[in-house]
Amino acid sequence: MCGRYLTPEQADLERAWDLAPVDYRQSFNLAPSQLAPVVRSNEHGAFSMDLFVWGFKPHWAKRGWINARSETVFTSRAFAPAAKRHRCLVPALGWYEWQGAKPPKQPWLFHRDGFQPFAFAGIWTSTSEDETGTFAILTTEAAPDIAPIHNRMPVVLDDADYARWLASDCSEDEAAAIIGNNRADVAVYKVSSYVNKPANNDAACIRPLE
Repeated sequence: MCGRYLTPEQADLERAWDLAPVDYRQSFNLAPSQLAPVVRSNEHGAFSMDLFVWGFKPHWAKRGWINARSETVFTSRAFAPAAKRHRCLVPALGWYEWQGAKPPKQPWLFHRDGFQPFAFAGIWTSTSEDETGTFAILTTEAAPDIAPIHNRMPVVLDDADYARWLASDCSEDEAAAIIGNNRADVAVYKVSSYVNKPANNDAACIRPLE
């Protein structure tokens, strides 16, 4: 489960993906139903960056999904069409998980050393060209050092796999192998319950808990 995450600054997006900027504000506490940057590839292989709504919602669905299980994403009625044709990168600086069987749960922040930007594996959908798209983040079984905090984690793509994940000629088997190359080399520390409220969206969200 990934239900809240941290997005890069606009300058980081431009440097890391060498793309035209999108007009958005960095989020320290991005929540479902909010707009977030995604990177896609068109039929000619050119990358583009857009702001999509976090909450994958096909035209027939009554609700959206923020996550899609990587183990079943290619066979699920809801996700398979997008997994085969509409894959995307979801730029991030980190994500939050909450530890505990019942409240009050302890929030933790996972990030790369130095808060370097990276990308989750994502899928997207849209019913028309002029409609804002929606997306979901793929999840997988947690790495051993993360499992004590939460049993699931987002699929963190290796930088070298970005282009192939987006490529239109990337087969289902190759895409599945890319998902399996999940990079779990992240640092983690406790943060305060301040992050529990989506309305709280500033650097205090990522301040280590003393």
